[in-house]
Amino acid sequence: MKKNEDILETIETLKSISQFISDVRASLCSPYKISPIQAVILLDIYHHPTETKITDICKRLNKTTNTISPLVKRLVERRFLIKRQNKEDNRVFEVFFSEKGEEIMDQINQNVVSFALPIFNELSDEEFQSLSVLLKRLNKVCGL
Repeated sequence: MKKNEDILETIETLKSISQFISDVRASLCSPYKISPIQAVILLDIYHHPTETKITDICKRLNKTTNTISPLVKRLVERRFLIKRQNKEDNRVFEVFFSEKGEEIMDQINQNVVSFALPIFNELSDEEFQSLSVLLKRLNKVCGL
């Protein structure tokens, strides 16, 4: 049986890790002059290249179109993304990486790996595998 103090300690640990990740994301975005939420949008598109409707992105990020659309618009203005009307439904827009956006995503991904590698190398192979399995399970339990 799980004790309340163990649950609270785990929640505090998750909060500190979440803050750490937010801080790292902000520092990794800084050279490209994009906000952390814009980076999340770019990463979402990168990981779901065939589902690039604004509504798809909103659903995956659990955000409204009123939140995501202006951010996407700025990324289009800065030429990170290209926005096109869907051929089958003119009311629907899709976004894709421009050449500049692809180059930046490659750089960001390299920076993320360079940052994460030393941290994960501190874990044994067994610890890393356990962490990976548990995080995937937690994601599933949370409905993510």
